[in-house]
Amino acid sequence: MIKSVLIAIICLGVLFSVQAAVAEEELPLPEGKNIKEWESISAALVAEKRFSEAIIYLDKILEQEPDNLKALTNKAGLLAQLGNFSKSLSLSNKVLEMDPDRLSALTNKAIALKMLNEYEKSFEVFTKILIIDPDNEKIKQARASLLSESPTISTNDSMYDVHVLVVVRDKDENLIAVTESNNARYLPSKFTEKWWNDLSEKNYLKYENGYEIFQKENTMLSNDDHLGMLTLEREMSGYNVNIFEAFIPLIQMEETDTAKVQWTIIKN
Repeated sequence: MIKSVLIAIICLGVLFSVQAAVAEEELPLPEGKNIKEWESISAALVAEKRFSEAIIYLDKILEQEPDNLKALTNKAGLLAQLGNFSKSLSLSNKVLEMDPDRLSALTNKAIALKMLNEYEKSFEVFTKILIIDPDNEKIKQARASLLSESPTISTNDSMYDVHVLVVVRDKDENLIAVTESNNARYLPSKFTEKWWNDLSEKNYLKYENGYEIFQKENTMLSNDDHLGMLTLEREMSGYNVNIFEAFIPLIQMEETDTAKVQWTIIKN
């Protein structure tokens, strides 16, 4: 949860284009006479992290201009900061109805969806942002973090059948143990579908009787982290994204032992 909140703060940092000096002490709130002054007061309060009070001035703007996109977007961002993600999402959707490609509103929406555990919808919004702004490193990191935290689900009753075979040998190649498992989980996302399609384009798949088959073998050393779970993962912007997870009995290995791990994934 801490990581999620930090990501929200990082992303929300791109939402406000105005600059304001931090007040040295908390003063009584000024009235302000017009939209320009209310914007300035609100921005100053944001700089002091007085988000609830900043919303008061955004509401003054919205009383006069209900469709003021900047005020609506900034209010959505502040509501997310305050933990009101449902209301933030509603306001972002209102903005996007009027301006579908507004990056700040899309960012607010992606954050709110993530915090509401709508991981796949959040991924889709982050992806849309990167289509519009492909060099946005903060959004790349936010999307990668989202995927790394997204829950996997069982492959039972899915389009994937997963089999993992682990063969352990000593330094002289003598057989020590064999274990295998069909107990697996996968990331239910368009990201996984794209990963699979990329395998096809790179000719990593075999085709038999209408099935698509992916096989991968790697070596597991005794000091690897293999406490009952193996993963097929992809590194993205500093985050490891688990695409498939397989659960195996705990393997006891000597320092000089090695294990060959063979993945077989069949897509129906």
